[in-house]
Amino acid sequence: MAVRVHVSDDAVDIRFTGAERLVTFAHGGVHLRMSDIVAARVEPRTGLREALGWRVGGGYFPGRLATGWFTVKGEKGKRQLWCVYREDEVLVIDTRLDRPCRVVLQLPDRHDIAWYIGERLAG
Repeated sequence: MAVRVHVSDDAVDIRFTGAERLVTFAHGGVHLRMSDIVAARVEPRTGLREALGWRVGGGYFPGRLATGWFTVKGEKGKRQLWCVYREDEVLVIDTRLDRPCRVVLQLPDRHDIAWYIGERLAG
């Protein structure tokens, strides 16, 4: 999987390369200002699937993958960006934005990234 996350003092840059760039429909990545981020945490993937609405662009196969843009059930106009395959735990970044209001990623260092973002939000 080719997802790169860079956390700086004022922003989080998420870059997709290779196949992930194609399946996420994210045009290479997403730049989130730290002031737009509400929280970052690691959660089980199963509980998050309940908020998945319609697939707007990307792929979805129940229990195997969710990639690309999805609506949020019950919240008109909001979109969430997913790049998740079979991992049980994922990184969740919630924002104040409508697009993306949430970013959900499968990463090997998800606990560290959630901590880095949380430290910058607290400061």
